[in-house]
Amino acid sequence: MALNAMSDELQMPEIAEAVPNPAERAPRLNVMLMATVEHIRWAAPTRHRVRDLSTGGARIDNAEKMLAGETLQISIGASQAITATIKWVRQGSAGLSFEEAIDIDEARKNVAAQPKPSAPPKLRVASSEPTVGWFKGLKDPYRD
Repeated sequence: MALNAMSDELQMPEIAEAVPNPAERAPRLNVMLMATVEHIRWAAPTRHRVRDLSTGGARIDNAEKMLAGETLQISIGASQAITATIKWVRQGSAGLSFEEAIDIDEARKNVAAQPKPSAPPKLRVASSEPTVGWFKGLKDPYRD
């Protein structure tokens, strides 16, 4: 009887409470978007392919350097950078949880680089006086 009383006191929490229920998560979309990630440990931002996306998180590729529990800044597609926490890393992918919900339509907008207008060509104006050699300044009234 004492053993039963002890076992009642030492109840373990149910595993179902520790693992999020997939039905409670925001719906995931299979996407092929690019993201830029900035991390305090890295000297320069890195580019990653986004495979799955929801309003609350994403799965990205090329995540070998990432560690679960770290925080980073990510901008997906046309969306502005937001803070995300790395939840898991395995087989080159990482699961991210966003600090705040994102607008998926904004992230999915086409952000192809717009071509910069080319500078107009510099026009050479023909001068009536020579510009090289001892002829330069031939018509200069102030020359020696």
